[in-house]
Amino acid sequence: MSERPASLLDGARATAGHPTGGGSLRADVGGTTRGFRPEIQALRALAVGSVLLYHLWPGTVRGGFVGVDVFFVISGYLITGHLLRDAAVSGTVRLSHFWVRRARRLLPASLLVLAVVAVATLLVVPLSQRAAFLHEVLASTFYVENWSLAAASVDYLAADDVATPVQHYWSLGVEEQFYLVVPLLVLVLARFWRARRPVVLSALGLLAVVSLVWCVRQTGELPGVAYFSTLTRAWELLAGGLLAAAAAAAPRPVRHGLGWAGLAAILVAVVSYSGSTVFPGIAALLPVLGAVAVLAAADAGPVALVARLRPVTWVGDVSYAVYLWHWPLVVLVPAATGEALGPLDRCGVLVATLGLAWLSTRFVEEPLRRLPRTLDGRRPVLAVVGATVLATGLVGSLAAAGAAQSRHRIDQLQASAEQIVAAGDYTCLGAEAVGRSDCPDRGDLLVPAPAAAAEDDGNSASCWAGTDESVPRICHQAAPLTPRANVLVVGDSHSNALIPAWREIARTRGWNLDITGRAGCSWTSGVQDHPAKAFRTACAAWKQAIAAHLASHPAYDLILTTSRQSGRLIRPTHGETKQEATVAALHDVWAREIARGSVVIALRDLPLAREDVVACVERAGVRAATDCRAAPSLAFSGYDALTPAVAATPGSALVDLRDLLCTASGCTPVLGNVVVYHDQQHVTATFARTLAGVLGRRIDAAYARLQRDSRHG
Repeated sequence: MSERPASLLDGARATAGHPTGGGSLRADVGGTTRGFRPEIQALRALAVGSVLLYHLWPGTVRGGFVGVDVFFVISGYLITGHLLRDAAVSGTVRLSHFWVRRARRLLPASLLVLAVVAVATLLVVPLSQRAAFLHEVLASTFYVENWSLAAASVDYLAADDVATPVQHYWSLGVEEQFYLVVPLLVLVLARFWRARRPVVLSALGLLAVVSLVWCVRQTGELPGVAYFSTLTRAWELLAGGLLAAAAAAAPRPVRHGLGWAGLAAILVAVVSYSGSTVFPGIAALLPVLGAVAVLAAADAGPVALVARLRPVTWVGDVSYAVYLWHWPLVVLVPAATGEALGPLDRCGVLVATLGLAWLSTRFVEEPLRRLPRTLDGRRPVLAVVGATVLATGLVGSLAAAGAAQSRHRIDQLQASAEQIVAAGDYTCLGAEAVGRSDCPDRGDLLVPAPAAAAEDDGNSASCWAGTDESVPRICHQAAPLTPRANVLVVGDSHSNALIPAWREIARTRGWNLDITGRAGCSWTSGVQDHPAKAFRTACAAWKQAIAAHLASHPAYDLILTTSRQSGRLIRPTHGETKQEATVAALHDVWAREIARGSVVIALRDLPLAREDVVACVERAGVRAATDCRAAPSLAFSGYDALTPAVAATPGSALVDLRDLLCTASGCTPVLGNVVVYHDQQHVTATFARTLAGVLGRRIDAAYARLQRDSRHG
């Protein structure tokens, strides 16, 4: 994800001195002087530099994402200090002036970048991705991108969505939402308690503790939501606010030590953290407390020392714009070229980021934030409000109209493709075309239309439990006459993506068919290793419910199952490896049902595709069959537990379809004029339908082998 909060150009000026008296904060804050704080600019440069390295050269600083936490602390420190100074001088907080100043300083550059991204999306981004990109531009325009991403983080089927060029606006959303609440809090404290320091520290401290506790809990249960939620991030801004409210200076030797300790804490997080770090949670304390220590050190310590270097302060000056521009370039350049960023491309993105940051700071941010020069009176305030509403409306309208137009075009393409397969004749499409020499040449035809492939999902809500559900949803397809067999299909989303094939196989064979699946949850007896406690708990409960259903139901004649090869393995309980635990957990549930008279057939997971498979197919057309192949190292990544589980479980069998898609050189995303994948790991409904014939025949053959082995055994 992209990191960095918004209002960090606000604060090149901040309190330089630290009052030492006690009593009312009004007197203390009002008595401070304001001066240039170069160490804050240096701290910004460190934070934005870590984010840049993390996104452009992720192998160098795997924990560079903590730069956003440093920025949160800086913003909380500066904004809270500003509000408290205002309250100390006037006895209140002029909310309209505060919010107008924020808008005047932050929105020009933010809306400029969003407008450029919206136009670039319409020009260079594949149609299949435009609507999603523009929807996030719209969310970012109104500073709710963090909640949009939080909602998507709990959607298992959205896990492989391509990163959009405005994902980094989530942190701006957190800050802007913080700016809506904290001024109101300070206003109340000023009106009723004259903003006395003990009251302010108690209020901010209580909120920070509550937010931190909630952050730790949410990180353990729903880490995706915790990462983006304002409620779980507020304590980081409040940590800076507490420092500003304390308004007390330590002796210089102490501050010198704080400066070194704070810098060390930040660097340790930047270097040692990685994508596997459970974050934010307790881990966020290290960079947050490090940033607090550096700010408390003021003009002492190593950060203050390097702040004397002009290049460092220059990066700090343009850090807001650097953050805004860098991530759109990281995403849009590959979208335009169709190639991943190479070493020279990354250097080019860095140079372009710095150039655009300087230009937008020099000619957009600085001139516009000085207009009008004073906010005294209603006219200047109304002028800024009017300009803000107009600019926001224009950018939002551009994004909304572009998304609607893209959505309409995709619907048209999908309708055209559906006409081709409406008759249900798949004999020369997809998997059915393999090995046939009598199929007509369909030229450049691809179904579904590549731009609409992401919408071609065969999963069904009636057969599907989401990540927060523990009660199975079992859909039923009855045989029209006396059923020849009672069959259960059970697994995760890879199983449910094949629902069109399962239904057609059952229809042609006269089966009574039950289908059930759950997000990321395979049919085993163990607890899957997942960072979110809520997921582990709900998944385990779903498995127990499946076991209860099987125990209360007459034994199925046949149970079909598959699961994601690169999915979550089982947590060991007896000193074995995760791989051994996963095989044992599969064996447990299979053997139990085989002992009751069922036959278990596992479908080996289909290969993974390239991350950009849909966009690549859209660009390459029928050439995607070779141009967009996934290398074997990617296609077969993960641990295939189904194969050894079958070997360990008599009465089970394995069906493998990989030969349809793969050769020694890789696996194709286009087969028989059909687009195979609608994202990196799930097949399209159209391709699933074409699998019905060959998959059904291979299931029949596996079933027959098991029956022969049973008779001879």
